[in-house]
Amino acid sequence: MRHAARWASRFAAVIALTLVASTAVACGDDDEGSGGGNVTLRFTWWGNADRADLTEKAIDLFEAKHTNIKVETSFAEFNAYFQKMATEIAGGSAPDVLQMDYRYVREYADRNVLREFGTKGAKVDTSKMAKSLLNGGTVNGKLYSIPMGQNTQEFMYDPAAWQTAGATAPKDGWTWADLEAAATKVSQSTGNKVRGISDFGPIEDWFEVWLRQQGKTLYTNEGKIGYTAADVQKYWEMADRLRRSGAATQADVTSKLDGSQANDPVTQKTASSGFGYDSGLTPKTWEIMGREMKISPFPSDSDNLGQYAKPSMLISISAKSEHPKEAAQLIDFLLNDAEAGKVLGTSRGMPVNSDIRASVGGGLTGPPKVAFEFETAVLPKLKDAPPPPPKGAGAVKTAFQRTYDDVMFQRSAIPAAAEKFMNEAKQALSS
Repeated sequence: MRHAARWASRFAAVIALTLVASTAVACGDDDEGSGGGNVTLRFTWWGNADRADLTEKAIDLFEAKHTNIKVETSFAEFNAYFQKMATEIAGGSAPDVLQMDYRYVREYADRNVLREFGTKGAKVDTSKMAKSLLNGGTVNGKLYSIPMGQNTQEFMYDPAAWQTAGATAPKDGWTWADLEAAATKVSQSTGNKVRGISDFGPIEDWFEVWLRQQGKTLYTNEGKIGYTAADVQKYWEMADRLRRSGAATQADVTSKLDGSQANDPVTQKTASSGFGYDSGLTPKTWEIMGREMKISPFPSDSDNLGQYAKPSMLISISAKSEHPKEAAQLIDFLLNDAEAGKVLGTSRGMPVNSDIRASVGGGLTGPPKVAFEFETAVLPKLKDAPPPPPKGAGAVKTAFQRTYDDVMFQRSAIPAAAEKFMNEAKQALSS
């Protein structure tokens, strides 16, 4: 699943309200497990049907080896997943095992929604996992979420469309001006029917990469905003210029972005390229997109690529789970079992267990092989992931996209929109 997720403002409200409510119900006891007998675990995640199929196969293996444990599963697209999760947590009915996003680890941990690993039977072997990745699930020195995979940001493009248009393909050291020139050629060659690139203006993830190229960060170590309104204005002016020229997707197309493949302009062939995460390349990606794509690093105007090794997604145990021991067994199996690793492959990014990653990498084909080779090649240029964002970061991301909507639809001038966003972001972090 490509992570150009569109965050509605009411989603942020749901998250905030339900997490407040969950504080009262999420302080579970230190139950060590079922004490024997049959156990049923609920496990939920986000992703597409391709990822779900592989996950179900891995769970079948787990149940075959743990005959006393039954796993009930469910999944949804990214936005819908967190809306449902917030509601379930507030109602005291969170699943035992839940997939967690890097951006929400701190917020959920601070609300006592997640159980700390290593306590009361909730033990998972992390000896084969890089500390830099584990930091992505660590809050105040305590591990609340374990990465399920490693990924990094990427630029995906249709090589056939670019060649037909006479656009220069990405290469080491390419710049944002190079991207603009190539996207413009693609749009012009199709009479603007297929835009050169999906508008990247509303997505905070891609703003973060651009920002890091400037030597700045989304958040400081103290959890404060690490950039200025001028930075936001400069980024949005670049994106706005591409959209106005016809190089990037038009507002009514971009505004439909919601994290689903159904509304992804690249998948729908209304754009020839876009930014994403390499964990989105599953075995059926080319089939879903209807053509074979290529990926490259982000363009950059400096020697700093801005990308980093990121937990593609994490996995946690609910603080209210009555079976933390069995929940930990499931997590340990999914992350450390060789058979499970072979089945799951790179469906959630590069495996975090170093032995499994080496084993899986040698047998990959198709899109997963493309992702593996890309990440292997770019690894020397990747930086460590920053610590989990502070409480309120989800609302900041929502505000970023919502405010850019005003720019796209020409309801606000960019300088005013940037100032408005900064005020909302500071308020979200302080509330």
